[in-house]
Amino acid sequence: MLNYIALPLVGLFVGVFIVSLGGGGGAIYVGILMTLFHVSPEVAASTSLATMIPTTATGAYSHWKAGNVNLKLGKYMIMGGIAGVLLGVYLSDIIPPLWYNKIAGIIFVIMSIQMLASSFKNRKKGAESADRQASVPIWKIVMAVAFGILGGVMCGLLGLSGGGPIVAGLFVMGCSMMESVGTSVFVLTGLSIVGFLMHLGLGNIDWVLVGLLLIGTITGALIGPILLKHMNKKLLERILQPVMFLLIFIMGLTLIF
Repeated sequence: MLNYIALPLVGLFVGVFIVSLGGGGGAIYVGILMTLFHVSPEVAASTSLATMIPTTATGAYSHWKAGNVNLKLGKYMIMGGIAGVLLGVYLSDIIPPLWYNKIAGIIFVIMSIQMLASSFKNRKKGAESADRQASVPIWKIVMAVAFGILGGVMCGLLGLSGGGPIVAGLFVMGCSMMESVGTSVFVLTGLSIVGFLMHLGLGNIDWVLVGLLLIGTITGALIGPILLKHMNKKLLERILQPVMFLLIFIMGLTLIF
């Protein structure tokens, strides 16, 4: 009975604060399902991806209406991400999880440092977001595909959303933090669909868990962007940037050690 109350509340928290503000959420789902509800890793991964599909789709639409989605960069990230998901599923039978965790942790730490450096660089230039009107330079296309592949590998390998490298990559490429989050949610919609389809043959899905989580997450994904519209955007950027840097850095250290 407790699960029927706790899971929707967990979903609401993830929908508002992790999907809407953080641009991810899969890692939170997997961690909570495994540690608090004692769900097996296989079921947790598949359930996470199944839950992320409608959640990220809802969040992406809300962010698009709010003007927080950079479609030019997002489409290249999705292309790289799909390739990454396929690679991740293939590697899931080859690479020991311990090795992957350490490699992913090192990458996360490096990305957090890159985000911090880009933050100071953008402040000096006074840049607030990437230019959506001009054609995308080749170096940005290459970076978008590369970060998309990294996020896709995380999705395919462990059932995580892959939002960390997506958000970090977008910010490094010059997007504002809110644009990075909105575009990340858009990209993760595509990755979640591909990852879920690939994991169907690898793990079981507990549809009861999916349904309970969705009650809260879809509601949260709708509420989050609406709340953002009524908040001071510059203040939110100043608060969200260090929080995201810290979260990605801590996540990296946790995976390493």
